[in-house]
This record gives sequence, C-alpha cells and structure tokens, in this order.
Amino acid sequence: MMSQRNLGKLLAGFWLGIWVAGSVGWASDAFDPPALYLTWQRDPTTTMTVHWHTEDEAKTELYFRRVGDTNAWTTAAGTSHPLPASIRTVHTVELTGLRPKTDYEFCFWPGERVFKFRTLPKDLSQPIRFADGGDVYHHREAMDTMNELVGKLDASFAVIGGDLAYAFGGSIQNELMERWDAYFDSWKQKARTPDGRLVPMLVTIGNHEVRGSYHQPSERAPAYYASFAMPGPQGYNVLDCGNYLSLLLLDSGHTHPVEGAQTDWLKQTLAARQHVSHVFPVYHVPAWPSYRSDKVGESGKINHLIREHWCPLFDEYGVQLAFEHHDHAYKRTYPIRKGSIDPRGVVYLGDGAWGVTVRKPDAKGRWYLARAGQIRHIYLVTLYADARHVVAVNENGEFFDEVYQRVR
Repeated sequence: MMSQRNLGKLLAGFWLGIWVAGSVGWASDAFDPPALYLTWQRDPTTTMTVHWHTEDEAKTELYFRRVGDTNAWTTAAGTSHPLPASIRTVHTVELTGLRPKTDYEFCFWPGERVFKFRTLPKDLSQPIRFADGGDVYHHREAMDTMNELVGKLDASFAVIGGDLAYAFGGSIQNELMERWDAYFDSWKQKARTPDGRLVPMLVTIGNHEVRGSYHQPSERAPAYYASFAMPGPQGYNVLDCGNYLSLLLLDSGHTHPVEGAQTDWLKQTLAARQHVSHVFPVYHVPAWPSYRSDKVGESGKINHLIREHWCPLFDEYGVQLAFEHHDHAYKRTYPIRKGSIDPRGVVYLGDGAWGVTVRKPDAKGRWYLARAGQIRHIYLVTLYADARHVVAVNENGEFFDEVYQRVR
C-alpha cells in the first residue's frame, strides 16, 4: 500500500525572436529578486507565467531556453505594476509556445543566476502529481517545513486554497505587507524539487487575503489581486491542463458571492468539461467543516451557500473529489451525494492546515466525517489516465491517510 512507503521511495510568452548568441559561461548571482514564483494563466503543457518582485523600476524582461540548449537564449517581455502599500513592483512574463514535459531555464541576464521549471505533459501516459493545502503562514518555521516538503515530494505544482500570508485579520486595518514578503521568500527558497526546479503555485482567495473577510469588493484584497495573474480579476477561474485535468479555482464568498454569477459560471464550466478525466474544485471555506460550526458566524453562512449552490452541481456533473480549507484541521469525508453518504458521491478533503496552529476537529453530530484529526498536512495527488491516488502527508513527511478513486 502507498501508505507504507517511505518518502525516499516516492521521490524516485512571448516568442520575440531576439537571440543572444553563445552559452551562458560562468554564472554569477548579480540579480536575485526578493520574490520569484511561477503560476499559469493558460495550458500548463505549453506555457509558464513567471512573477518576480523588484524594489525599483527595472525592465520586465527575462531570457529563457530549453535545458541543455547551449547555443542561444530567447528574450521575453511582459508587464509590471506596483504592489500596493509596498515599495515593490510586480513583474509578469508569460512564456508561450513551450514544449510539453520539458525542462526550461531562465535568467534575467545571460551570465547571471539561472532558474529552472518544467512544463506538464500533454497526456497521462505517465502519471503526474501535485500538492494541495491551505492556510499557510502562522509560523515561519512551519511554513518553511511544509514548503520544503512540497519540493522534496517532487510535486509538479501546488494548489493553495486561500489564507496565504495572513496579512489581514481581526482588527488589522492596514495590510501587513511584511507577511507577504515572508510568504514569497519562503516559497522561493524552499519549494524546489530535488533537481532544483521551482514549483509553480496556483491559489484561491481566503478570508485573510481580504480586509473585511467576506462580501467585499476586490479592491479590499489589494496584494492578492496584484500578486497573481491567476485566477485574475474575475476572482475565480478554471485552468485546463491538456485534456486530462481541470482545476476550478473558486471564491468562497470573499470578493465574489457564492451564488449568482459565480454559480452560473460554475455550471457552464462543469458542463463543458464532462470529457475531462480529472475535474477538481478548490476553494477556501468548506461546505462540510471539520471544526467550525456551520450554524454560526459568517463562514457558517458560506457553508450553507456552498451546499445549496455548488454541491448539487458537483453531483450533477460527476465531480468525485473537492478540496476545502479554512478550519485548520485534517478532514476526509465519506462520499456525499444530495446531502447523504453515497458511494457515487463527492469526497471532500480538507481542512487547511499547511503552516498554521492546528485545531482538534469537533466530530459531534458530523455524520459526514470519515476521518479527522489535529494534524498539520498537505495532500499529494497522483493522477493516472483512469484513476487518482491521494495521500495525506504530515509535517514529518509521513503518509497517514489515502483515497483511491477510479475515474467514472
């Protein structure tokens, strides 16, 4: 069984046509941005979006090529904008026309420090794996440990379901930008694969990204919307990876209502992807919480809205697995369909315990909980052409729970 394997066994834009002749030569570390992170806006098999921060008006340009190509670099340019309430500028370059399942390297000037990434494969003739979790930064040491674990597990990418830097919360009126700085610094330093590749991240919004937490305009989440090209200004989006994976990055009532336009979009998006083998909704506030009561407080109202508006769509369009966060505990539900345990239903995994202080789940009356615990963790999801295997990994790199599903 996978749960008995140790960590060691698991580890086993723009094309502008401007070429810089010659090889890199001896690399220096002349430019090393304080934040450097990757994401996607379009198909990860042929694109990559690179974000980095500077503290000046530097040019938004980088050089890239396939690893092993020593003859020339291609240059790519992008856009930049200020990071609100910060001295930093966010730079964004989307690289397009890339080859699937190929290692690339990039730098900010030939001869300086080189960074690496890998595109996703065009199909699942060989399995891929990604990490999921949420609620990242209470404690720097815990965040560093979990980010490093993502790299050691050789994840192709990570999906983080909200509450990233905890820059808002409680009585905080001005966003704590130093927490964003630490969040990005940890990811850059720690989330690297054994061969040195940067691990891309996909994110959704949580209440601690937003001044006011719920039912706010997007302007009240300034750093979040300025930092990530995906999911973009709409606040929710879908990322299609080839024709085998679709990730629905949703806003659980923070800057866009659950009901109305977002639910309409979700219905259309799910209906158009019934041919896709792996379709996973990812969002912050859980439909099926493990710790908080779903009868009190603002997040309790959101629980009910998601169960009323989103869960029936998951049932209708054959979703088998959804990722929830927010409660700072470990959770796996029984398969749920139409509000009851049903083998044809959706398994909901959660509940956001990446780098936060974990809570003891309250199992009383929660008929839907198959397993829950006070465990800091991430999920490692392995995708096959006809199945998926999810293992829960604690902060010591130990596997303590799993889900195996055949694609229906």
